[in-house]
Amino acid sequence: MSYPPPGPPPPPYYGAPPPPWPIPPPYSYPPPPSTYQPPQHSHQYPPAPDHSQSGQPAPYPYFVPGTMMVPVPIPQEPPSQPTYITNYIYHGETTATSSEPVQVAESSGDFDWIPTTATTAGHLTGKAVLGGHEGWDGSPLWVIRSWHNGDLIPGKLSVRHNAASVMYNGKEIPVQNIEVLCARPENLRWVPASNGNVPPGAIPGGKTISGETLYIGRARHQLSITPGKVHPSHNACYIGFGGAEVVHKMYDVLCRIS
Repeated sequence: MSYPPPGPPPPPYYGAPPPPWPIPPPYSYPPPPSTYQPPQHSHQYPPAPDHSQSGQPAPYPYFVPGTMMVPVPIPQEPPSQPTYITNYIYHGETTATSSEPVQVAESSGDFDWIPTTATTAGHLTGKAVLGGHEGWDGSPLWVIRSWHNGDLIPGKLSVRHNAASVMYNGKEIPVQNIEVLCARPENLRWVPASNGNVPPGAIPGGKTISGETLYIGRARHQLSITPGKVHPSHNACYIGFGGAEVVHKMYDVLCRIS
């Protein structure tokens, strides 16, 4: 029988079962050796600046907001007024209910064209030929004529609104310098016609730059009766309404009574 060689005594737990796991407190692990050093990292942060000697307070971090877009109100321009005043487009009922034939105002003078302006024509009240009325307010429309682009064109004057216009190239053209038709009421009458035709005794109201005669007509449009021009070569009567030149095939023509 052999014996183990001599040496240091075995540990206390030699030959005994190991302690239970986990080891209940108090823990019996020995403290780490005094030679243990924590691992060193290669990255080193720069030291914080020392403000104790400069007398300045240490900077305090703060948030700088970015640029903010502040809405700026855009000035609104006032709505532009139309270049025409008469014959507003009708969108509903109106107090104007007159549907009787348009009469000719009383006059003590002869049949004539009187030069004036749209703003000063009121002195011809009682002499001017009434060609119709506005549909939206029932105000009278006089028969006038005016030059535009070489044409002498029959048109209308709203004496209440001091606005006159003629028709040209699909548009209602405002005019200022005009001639107002004046006549005795027993000398004129309105005669129905169509398709550019004019009855006997039709009054010439103007002419085109090419020399074609234009006659004085009127047409009913919506609730208005509006004087305008009869253009025989176009087979139609034109009136100005709401800024546009409106075509009518059925119309009345102003004629002399023989």
